[in-house]
Amino acid sequence: MTTELPAPRPLETHEFEQFLQTDEIAFGMEPVSPEVAELDRSVLELDRTIGVFDGSTLVGGASIFSFEMTVPGGRIPLAGVSYVSVLPTHRRRGILSSMMRHQLEGLHESGGEAVAGLTVSEPPIYGRYGYGPATQAATLVVPRHRNAMRLPGGVDDLKLRMIPTKESFEVCEEIYARQVPKRPGMLVRPPAWGRTACADPDQWRGGRSKQRTVLAERDGQPVGYTRYRIKPDYSPGGPNSRVEPFEVYGDDPASYAVLLRYLLDIDLTSTITLQRVPVDSPIVHLLMNLRAAEMRVDDTLYIRLIDVDRALASRTYATQIDLVIEVADVFCPWNDGRWRLLGDEKGATCERTDAAPDLAIGARELGAAFLGGVKLAALAAAGLVEERRSGAVSEASRAFASDIAPWLSFGF
Repeated sequence: MTTELPAPRPLETHEFEQFLQTDEIAFGMEPVSPEVAELDRSVLELDRTIGVFDGSTLVGGASIFSFEMTVPGGRIPLAGVSYVSVLPTHRRRGILSSMMRHQLEGLHESGGEAVAGLTVSEPPIYGRYGYGPATQAATLVVPRHRNAMRLPGGVDDLKLRMIPTKESFEVCEEIYARQVPKRPGMLVRPPAWGRTACADPDQWRGGRSKQRTVLAERDGQPVGYTRYRIKPDYSPGGPNSRVEPFEVYGDDPASYAVLLRYLLDIDLTSTITLQRVPVDSPIVHLLMNLRAAEMRVDDTLYIRLIDVDRALASRTYATQIDLVIEVADVFCPWNDGRWRLLGDEKGATCERTDAAPDLAIGARELGAAFLGGVKLAALAAAGLVEERRSGAVSEASRAFASDIAPWLSFGF
């Protein structure tokens, strides 16, 4: 007979190692090295980390990271949900649901972040908790023999310089910070996360080289950088080594393009694998022969509106909007009902109303549309948004839309 387990509770400091072990087992990973464990410890917020216990054994865990995220019109706090795991011995006992409920109810009752986000290993799981896929990213594999590019003006004014990755923290974080306001979904990178981005543990290499860092400079000032590794392959018929960039950022089109050209043309390599780039990345337009590249698009950041009113009022809208939205939210019933959204490019308000709804939408779909990349008109065409007033979906779709595709700048 299955016994009911206690409710989730905050972890204590001495339970950190058990928390990491539970995550390793749940995801089928090798135990982390002491160096990686220390990096995990540096970013985990223990006071926002919970566990479910069967006796003295931790059988499920989850954590929240305190981030800030760019949205249309500005920047908002984001509860970054991560390290969600349940031991295989305790699946199908409601542990995941209890942790999700603990987090969302806690944020609602405390007036914490109005929006939560997570990345997923299995996309079907989190929809039932109201998380919707709000951003996408592309992986491109470009053969070096088909790497011709169109180059914007100003490339010849730039110089490249390789610096030791362990010394790159300050300069690269300054460049990264300048990119954050440019695109919805990008996260402000806390210092501990920035140091993790330039860490280079042996366990993360997987047979690849050390992480290399290259700066792009104009008149002696850093205006872009890339970090990458190379997977060596000197088999017969080679060399066929592969370039694997982790980050490519530039302050302007020329600085981005010169770094991309460098990566595409490293000697003794045959391909470059650009992982998790925006679906409207400049590379899509700079490559002369895009069809020669293999391209796959994946969902990345899933968004959940914890409090509909606070969340919808925290961003701006591309066109003027006056809309009554009927929200269905079983998991967070305080969001259930009708909300009047008034907004434009300067700001917005969202309040409860008894007025007739213009459209009806579920929590998952509202989360997906929040950053402006997933169009409400497309969701309506799939039967996932119901139009109650003629023309309402088109109006809402234009108002919610972002000019540039939302994108999650680093995983968590």
